[in-house]
Amino acid sequence: MGKIYLLLLTYILTLGLNFNSVVAQNVVPEESIISYISDIVVNIDNSIDVTEQITYNTGPEKRRGIYRDIATISSQERRMSIENITVKDEKGDPYEFETSDSKDSIKIKIGNPDIAFLGQKVYIIKYKATNAIAQLKDLDEIYWNVTGDEWNLPIYQAKASVRLPYGVNVIQSECYYGLKGSKDKCQTSYYENIYSFNTTAVLNPQEGITVAVGFPKGVVSQYSESNFQEDITVVSQYSESNFFDKYWRWLIAGTLPILTLIFSLLNWHKKGRDERGTGIIVPQYDAPDNLTPIEVGTIAKEKLDNSDISAEIIYLATKGYLKIHQMEERFVGLIKFTDFELTRLKDFSTLPNDFDQKLLNSLFNTQPNTTYLNLKAIFQGRNPVVETHPISQYQSIKLSSLKDVFYRNVETIVTSVLDSLLNKGYYRNLGQIKNSLDIFSMIVISVFASLFIGGILGFLLFKDNPFPLIVGIFFSIIIYNLIYNFSSSKTKKGAITKEYILGLKEYLQVAEKDRIKFHNAPEKKPEVFEKLLPYAMVLGVADIWAKEFKEIYTMPPTWYSGNSRTTFSTITLSQSMNNFSYFATSSLMSSPNTSDSSSGSSGSGSSGGGGGGGGGGSW
Repeated sequence: MGKIYLLLLTYILTLGLNFNSVVAQNVVPEESIISYISDIVVNIDNSIDVTEQITYNTGPEKRRGIYRDIATISSQERRMSIENITVKDEKGDPYEFETSDSKDSIKIKIGNPDIAFLGQKVYIIKYKATNAIAQLKDLDEIYWNVTGDEWNLPIYQAKASVRLPYGVNVIQSECYYGLKGSKDKCQTSYYENIYSFNTTAVLNPQEGITVAVGFPKGVVSQYSESNFQEDITVVSQYSESNFFDKYWRWLIAGTLPILTLIFSLLNWHKKGRDERGTGIIVPQYDAPDNLTPIEVGTIAKEKLDNSDISAEIIYLATKGYLKIHQMEERFVGLIKFTDFELTRLKDFSTLPNDFDQKLLNSLFNTQPNTTYLNLKAIFQGRNPVVETHPISQYQSIKLSSLKDVFYRNVETIVTSVLDSLLNKGYYRNLGQIKNSLDIFSMIVISVFASLFIGGILGFLLFKDNPFPLIVGIFFSIIIYNLIYNFSSSKTKKGAITKEYILGLKEYLQVAEKDRIKFHNAPEKKPEVFEKLLPYAMVLGVADIWAKEFKEIYTMPPTWYSGNSRTTFSTITLSQSMNNFSYFATSSLMSSPNTSDSSSGSSGSGSSGGGGGGGGGGSW
């Protein structure tokens, strides 16, 4: 019996030794990365020097080489640049390679397109990554996606080491491996100022290893958003006694804003001016051309407000497509809470406007925010579920359930409205209505664009001093954007329609004592009030319009139901619609806050986080 155990133990050990021998000799039956060893050196200028030793095996088919993708934007939205790239073999002989940049990564393609091989090769890739250190509130941190999680090959062994500047103490460290978002921890060891990490399992395709080491602030310099250095020292080879010799760069750069101003004004004169209307505002009693409130509001104000979307929902309710129910006020915790429920009444495909179909389909097809609803239900002592019903039994959705989810659809709806106005012939071009920028955003974009364009052209044309060209391009961009911001251009049809809308606004906001001046004004009936209420909302005169019907409109409309304990009137309906507009705008436009950055070395990180990353493959 003892001999049997001894033979079995010898067999198992032999299998293990044979497996280790296979891995050691890289005799692996499939295409794979045998080992991936990365050494990361942290520099005090906020850069890191990275050395990646990749042992690659072709498997049964010949290959020409591998490619390595490295992300240049970290998970904290910090932009880096990858510099000083070299690729060699284990003997120090260089490989042939080429690089290509995309919007957020750089690709290193290694190998000779005319030479294929079978077996294994060792690739030693070295590069410098700038702006690599995350600077958090309480510490600085190298949070680095070592291998990336986009490799299409298995990685049998992955190791990484992080070397901090001499004498720097570590506050915290962590390592993760697996699919992006995985919290599985690696093995960690420490010797002097070197922290080493390695995985405890094979990394399958799309899995990677990420390390994070936090250390005290002040060790490395602050990172910069621009790699351009402004050198304003002028070294002239000519006599400075001549005015042109001294200032010729500024004279050339100064002509750019002037030329931009002339070009922009000519372009505005040709394409940006409104055509003339009649010049006469006459009271009107209905919306022009069957336009909806969201279209009327956009033409009247030259912009599309978020509140116009809620008025459009009320308009669609008056047309019988849905019903609005104001729920009873409740306390959620210590906060007084009033929600609204929308109930679908009929098919949306009969709507003539594409944007209305998109709006209603987005309302009733958007996946509800179940976390928000469940918390609210728990506070109210109800079963925390989302109730939906098939269309044959109607379908209801609460506005609160669309918080932080509906906002994804807003841009599509807005674009559809603006395209509709363009296609219907009210505008020649939309200018700032479709491409509006606040002044801060305009300045930020202008700064970076002028640094980039002016920096490149400046070094090419004025090698000793590119600063004047950067300044000239900056002001040129500002001038162009300011003039373009006022270049929305209405056609003659659009100009006449705006005058018609202003006439409608005049009718809606005129008190009864002045209404006798109007000719052929419609009789004051509940259906007139309902029909024009959404238009009064987008034109900002809903309260005045409601007061004119307070003695006539005494029964709630079929498309709305509210608190039965409150006496109904046009005033209460208008107030309810104002509440609906406010609540709808805050709920439908709300988006989750994703701006906070967290530390990876504290344990709140994951595989795939931090800087670096990307992946690779063979070719």
